[in-house]
Amino acid sequence: MTLARLLALVALACASVAHAQQPIPPVDFRPFSDGMHWIVRQPLTYRIGVSQDSVTVPVGFVTDFASIPQALQSIIRANGPYILPAVVHDYLYWTQACTRAQADQVLLLGMIENEVREVHRIAIHDAVRIAGGFAWADNTRDRAAGFVRILPADRQRVPVNTSWPQWRAQLKTEGVADAPAAPVPPAFCARADLPIDEALTRP
Repeated sequence: MTLARLLALVALACASVAHAQQPIPPVDFRPFSDGMHWIVRQPLTYRIGVSQDSVTVPVGFVTDFASIPQALQSIIRANGPYILPAVVHDYLYWTQACTRAQADQVLLLGMIENEVREVHRIAIHDAVRIAGGFAWADNTRDRAAGFVRILPADRQRVPVNTSWPQWRAQLKTEGVADAPAAPVPPAFCARADLPIDEALTRP
């Protein structure tokens, strides 16, 4: 192989890797009084790598961002470049349109693309794989019980000094249902089954 050919291949590989990086564009959020839960105020879209496979978290979805386990709080703060991938992960856990394993892998892909430090993304990903089953089961029960997680447009103006648990309980009492969920395409979920490099670089 000639030196020119080798350099061309290296340049192509570097360009592909750079193009594969698709950080999630930031959006606005509105906090509840508890400071732990936030309402998504603009559509939040994550497209994996160079593909057209994407999911959009709808306006009105309630998230707690990244729930960092207490054992990791000394090395990982509650907010960081992983919060937007965490919102997508929350949404996938709520809709359960992907499998739990696929949702956890999407979180990892999103953290890679948002340039989360490797030590942090490994710790967070390992934590959700180990303990995420509790949140998954809680969401299954909450959905069956009729609790809301995607606020309708007329319920997104929350009274002052109202926490998310209080608002959620009030909405359930009033019989308010989830606003329509944005669909999660099967192809988006399936991309999480690919090896990481392929998931990010395959069109």
